[in-house]
Amino acid sequence: MESTMSNQVLRPSGHVRRRLAGAALAGLLAMGGLSACGGGGDDSADSGAQAASGEVAPQDNAGKAFEADSTGKSGATNQARAGVDQKLVRRANLQLKVKGLTESATRIRAIAAQQNGAVLSEELYSGAAGSNTSGSITISVPSNSLDATITLLEKVGDLQFRNTSTEDVTATYVDTEARVKSMTASVARIRELLAKATTVGDLVSLENELSARQADLDALTAQLTNLKDSVTMSPISISLSTDDFEEPIASSGFLSGLKAGWSAFTASLAVLVTVIGAVLPFAVAIGLVLAPVIWWMRRRRALRPAYVAPLVQPAGPGGPMPPSAG
Repeated sequence: MESTMSNQVLRPSGHVRRRLAGAALAGLLAMGGLSACGGGGDDSADSGAQAASGEVAPQDNAGKAFEADSTGKSGATNQARAGVDQKLVRRANLQLKVKGLTESATRIRAIAAQQNGAVLSEELYSGAAGSNTSGSITISVPSNSLDATITLLEKVGDLQFRNTSTEDVTATYVDTEARVKSMTASVARIRELLAKATTVGDLVSLENELSARQADLDALTAQLTNLKDSVTMSPISISLSTDDFEEPIASSGFLSGLKAGWSAFTASLAVLVTVIGAVLPFAVAIGLVLAPVIWWMRRRRALRPAYVAPLVQPAGPGGPMPPSAG
């Protein structure tokens, strides 16, 4: 009995062995499924992470590109201005007391030619017997020769007044130049579209648009050319006189008010005298016509007999008295 019982415990029966083998096989299958699921989940997670990273990266890059583009557009003008030399328009005004007006004007013209400049305008005045002579000359010289030209002009006569001014037109220059480039490209695109147009309506519309843009381009080009000339050349206005120039008086104060009042009084008096001088010839002509008429009317009135009223007798108590006989 004991040996039989021990054999049953140590060696399970066939039915039990089959059940244990099935359970072990099921366990192995379950473990393999879990492993496969875990690997698939990791692959899915990795692919999902890669997809997510692939989607987010382009968005980030696009955002950065947009920010960079916006920053570039906002700073394009500043960068263009920084890359262009400063554009300055310089001018000068001089007042010179000279001994001879003609000789001084000749020297000024020679100085302008020496500095590769030109005479823009010249006006010379002279009074009776050459007294109180005055005039003005405007010349234009290269901007880089302005200071040297002023030094030479000061030697022509006695300098009594000098004024120089400088205006920075860099911003206007850069903006106008950019608009010219943009409008030139726009006109070129319109010309390309015009060459490809196939209908009459398209041709008319494009030709009208081309005309408008070409006009704008011409105006901008002229403006840019004017700016270039203003920057390249500097005008100098020279006032000449054989007498001393009046000293400038402050625009406020008692002396300024007194001078302004006296100037107004003399101007009014000059206007009054001018009006009298203009009216006087007409008054004399009218007087010559009316004087004989008035004299004739007065003489006729003097020759006319005077009217005498008849005498009336006073009435008596019984009525009017008869006229006396004889």
